[in-house]
Amino acid sequence: MTTRYAIYFLPEPASALMRLGQVWLDHLPRQLTAEARPYGFHATLKAPFRLAEGYDEAQLVAACADFAARHRGVVEAPPNLAVLNGFFALRPSLPSDAIQSLGAACVRDFDRFRAPLTPAERAKRLKSPLSARSRQLLEDWGYPYVFEEYRFHMTLTCRVDDSAQAEVAAMLQPLVAEACAENLEIRSICLVRQDPGSDFALVERFALGAPCAS
Repeated sequence: MTTRYAIYFLPEPASALMRLGQVWLDHLPRQLTAEARPYGFHATLKAPFRLAEGYDEAQLVAACADFAARHRGVVEAPPNLAVLNGFFALRPSLPSDAIQSLGAACVRDFDRFRAPLTPAERAKRLKSPLSARSRQLLEDWGYPYVFEEYRFHMTLTCRVDDSAQAEVAAMLQPLVAEACAENLEIRSICLVRQDPGSDFALVERFALGAPCAS
């Protein structure tokens, strides 16, 4: 494994989402969170990638700063607890063009830093059933869930069998109640790095411009 980077939304400091992220792993059985632990409590904006030849971390940091200076933050209605492809996550309670646009801009702007998929990386992605469009997005952008296939979400659990979903939902609802009562605010983007054998860790947070008035 080589070092990977990603562009994430991480909960804003002092927010209810931040407080949830600080206790999330401690309040759920480890078997429910084992797959999510290496990634932390986040929403993906640009999926993990290896750096392309000719680029280094300093250049990526500079690009993040430039991106943040050119894009505004987003404030939306509070998120809600949802089941997405069998796993529990916090998702926007209403469709958001602003979030979709921010995600699409991250995909496009940072793609020059992404090394091409290796055969092993491509094979891993193709283990999941993908539509023809998602397969094409995988080939073009290194990740199948971008643009119209993008679903902003903050993962809380692994996939949960239908028979256990009511029990897990009851466990999660009091844990996420505060976060689901506060507006979803995306006021920064975060560059994160995963070194071999390690979890993803924050490199730097970059403040976006002030959100547009609604």
